[in-house]
Amino acid sequence: MRSIALFPCSYTEGALLVGELSAALRLKIYTDEMLFADISARFSISVKTLRRMIFGSARQPQGNSFEKEIFVDLARRTLATQRRLFSGRRMFFGLHTSLLDPQLARVIKVLVVDDEERRVQRAMRQEGFSPVAAREVVRQHDRKATAWTRFLFGKEAYDPSLYDVVVSGSPMELIRQIVQHYEDVETWFGHYQQNRSNGAADNYYRQAALGEACLAAH
Repeated sequence: MRSIALFPCSYTEGALLVGELSAALRLKIYTDEMLFADISARFSISVKTLRRMIFGSARQPQGNSFEKEIFVDLARRTLATQRRLFSGRRMFFGLHTSLLDPQLARVIKVLVVDDEERRVQRAMRQEGFSPVAAREVVRQHDRKATAWTRFLFGKEAYDPSLYDVVVSGSPMELIRQIVQHYEDVETWFGHYQQNRSNGAADNYYRQAALGEACLAAH
């Protein structure tokens, strides 16, 4: 069973997608704020400090990279602990999804993209921002996201190589594409596991037959 990790590109209907996907695929939602709460409970560090040191905004001082890496490592360790404590499928949503190893976490990394103009229009419609304010909010998020992925990978936030699936379109089309990819991966993995199981069984019987042949020869 796999989880989905949706990296946030602001004003691309992320909250709607998380709700619909978690319901359709029965995934338990896990967000940046939930991660902060878990780290805070485990290591007694304030959520405000964690938010500033791990992600921070582009305008806030980050301190040296070594100090930031310590806090990022706390996030990685906490995510690993959560995977051990919760064996079910998750709907991860937030910048922290960059820390998830697709192999270890059995997760499909997804990015929903759209052009800046449509994102600005959504920000104006949903938040009541002026055109200038909406554009700045969108760009501020992009600067923050890119600062994060550059720190981790030396790549831009929306670099397709960081994701398993990059999609765009209307909310219903996005949901359809992501669910289809998810089901395709699950089907492929099921066949793969079955083939491995069959291969192991065939090997067992070959070894058993060889053992019987050796006994008969003696």
